[in-house]
Amino acid sequence: MLTFEPITPQSAPRMRPYYADCSYHLCEYSVGVKLMWGEYLYPSFTEAAGCLIIRNELHGETLFDFPVPGEDGDVDAALTAIEDYCTQKGIAPVISVVPEQEAGRLALRYPRVHIVNERAWKDYLYRAEDLSTFAGRRYSGQRNHISRFLRTCQSWSFEPLDSTDAAEVEAFFHTLNKKLNYAPGEAAEENHKVQEVLEHLDQYGLVGGVLRADGAIVGFTLGEVLRDTLYIHIEKADRDYPGAYQMLCRQFCTAYAGDLAYVNREEDMGDLGLRKAKRDLHPVTQLKKYTVEVW
Repeated sequence: MLTFEPITPQSAPRMRPYYADCSYHLCEYSVGVKLMWGEYLYPSFTEAAGCLIIRNELHGETLFDFPVPGEDGDVDAALTAIEDYCTQKGIAPVISVVPEQEAGRLALRYPRVHIVNERAWKDYLYRAEDLSTFAGRRYSGQRNHISRFLRTCQSWSFEPLDSTDAAEVEAFFHTLNKKLNYAPGEAAEENHKVQEVLEHLDQYGLVGGVLRADGAIVGFTLGEVLRDTLYIHIEKADRDYPGAYQMLCRQFCTAYAGDLAYVNREEDMGDLGLRKAKRDLHPVTQLKKYTVEVW
């Protein structure tokens, strides 16, 4: 029977090799997302048949990520291990965040399934070159925003985010949350997540950047490079500086996605403002995520 361990920052070195060569392109298949959403999904992991197997607990329901094969990993054998585990637990297998290219495998594997595809879960995938340059007519609006940012400040800089910036970034984010007028619970939860990430940058394996205007932090971002894609997990900027988000995005992608094929800016969670902002950057596609419930 499979034995699962809770995912902690100390788990990252064991998980990262699987995600480093994963071709699913979905943000859930990254160390950063697993750790950042640990208090929501309560994820745990094990290794079987040369694959990484993740178990999540959401609202009392057990959900499994689609197995991530390592070198010589056997996905079908890993699925069999999940099925055996569910049989022993007396629950039906539910495989979530299934990449589109693997949904057919599950539909053929089981005689009766219920497949769900939530629109709000879809990840926005972009060409790295597009977000690194904002070149061409369709990005003229983004370049105009950046021009406004450059007119707002006398000097600016973009620099890598490391542990020496952690306290200053936390202070900026705390002040930004007050401006955004979040409900107390929402602000505390997000502050806690960001603080934890900043405290474990090395273990998470993330890359980050800080945008400054006239010496003061006006934005920061954190992401993860896996295979051919930069995943942007956190991106925060002060809207009192028009164009700060566009400047932050371009500089971060220039710094860390220059040799990559794609940038994944994750889902919009059904937020209309966020959806518009992500569409305005002209994604190549939106990546579907399926939940497959076996009857």
